[in-house]
Amino acid sequence: MRMRWSRAAAAGAMLVILGLTGCAPAGNEPSASPTASPTGSPAPSPAPRAAPLTLYYVVLGDDGASGEPIGCGDSLVAFETDSVVTDDVLRASIERLLADPERELGGTPPRYSAIPGGTLAYVSGEVDGGTVTVQLTGAPAPAGECDNPRIEAQLKRTAMAATGATAAVVLVDGELIEDVLSLR
Repeated sequence: MRMRWSRAAAAGAMLVILGLTGCAPAGNEPSASPTASPTGSPAPSPAPRAAPLTLYYVVLGDDGASGEPIGCGDSLVAFETDSVVTDDVLRASIERLLADPERELGGTPPRYSAIPGGTLAYVSGEVDGGTVTVQLTGAPAPAGECDNPRIEAQLKRTAMAATGATAAVVLVDGELIEDVLSLR
């Protein structure tokens, strides 16, 4: 008895055979596999998690009574956002901080952000030992001399909170944020 296969059935059978042998027809190359860990098993990707982000804002003129003293007699204070689902807490935190459109944000105590008005955008971030390095592009737009230490502190402390690092370096187009701000 002779079996007659349709072209579709023959093509399907060929794909099954190729898949079982680990081969793939041209044009259907398998996607890159995850990076292998030293033990030879795929390195796990961070699973998205839902949690609030910790962002740092300024409380103006309270001489450190509300938080860490900074700048012109101000306090740097941690505020939590609503729960956010992300697999990159550093990116989510810095992007959220950069996205605030207003300097005066209200709340109790009233929050101030020195960041709005500029064109800063997140590029990348990494942790090496206890130091987190954040790469940004664009330009800050401080509203006055007192905003320079505020911008620097908001970015660095937010990055440290996101990663658990004990120190932070923020680069804007490859230059230290403190150097960029000193030119403004």
